[in-house]
Amino acid sequence: MLIRALCLSGLLALSACSTVQRIPGVPGGNREDETARLETILDARIVGNDILVVRVASNGCTQKGDFAVTVRRRGGEHDVTIERTREDYCRALLPNGVEIPWGFEELGVRPGSQVRVVNPVAG
Repeated sequence: MLIRALCLSGLLALSACSTVQRIPGVPGGNREDETARLETILDARIVGNDILVVRVASNGCTQKGDFAVTVRRRGGEHDVTIERTREDYCRALLPNGVEIPWGFEELGVRPGSQVRVVNPVAG
């Protein structure tokens, strides 16, 4: 229940130790990319202590490569921003969206640090 409340407010206690970072292999992996747009997320949670799982809307073809993730260190916290770089034009009915996992290692984040998901959360 506590984690759900944190997710709804956009805050998650996680681990991290990085500066602004482009995620390798992801187009538009930094904030300055004008083609990316901030994704409204449905939910976010931590699995174990080293995987960030974000639920996003999908029409059936959404995959991890459709997103750019930026991690910025701010004081003792790390802000995670998720931007969609490719639209999903499929026509499947997925009312609960899909879950996309990012390992802390991918994000340049160490277990135990504070991470805040900056994206808006669908109400």
